Amino acid sequence: MDRKRQLSNVSFGGAWSEQIAADEALSDALDCLDKAVKDTVYEDVRGFEGVAEALRLACASHPKGEMLHRAWWAALNITNSGLRSDELKRIASTLRAGIGERVAPWSAGL
Repeated sequence: MDRKRQLSNVSFGGAWSEQIAADEALSDALDCLDKAVKDTVYEDVRGFEGVAEALRLACASHPKGEMLHRAWWAALNITNSGLRSDELKRIASTLRAGIGERVAPWSAGL
């Protein structure tokens, strides 16, 4: 669904309609990071542009985003895939917890 285009047609939409699209994009980014946590067990996700963009977006929305961004890239260099996945999961959970209510309606599938 192209929510941004859809909401641009809303009369008197204002900032709230733009925020809906931004919050949905953020929710999608967090979902992408959750998928990368699983994928990293079998694949090297360092070259996945979608994951890098999702990480950038999520970190930009978190108060400790810069630190978590560095931690994510450091975790990708852990050679044991199970430990790497566990560390990425911890970081993804921290991002989700710090962003919190902003994406709650979208992550619930509503």
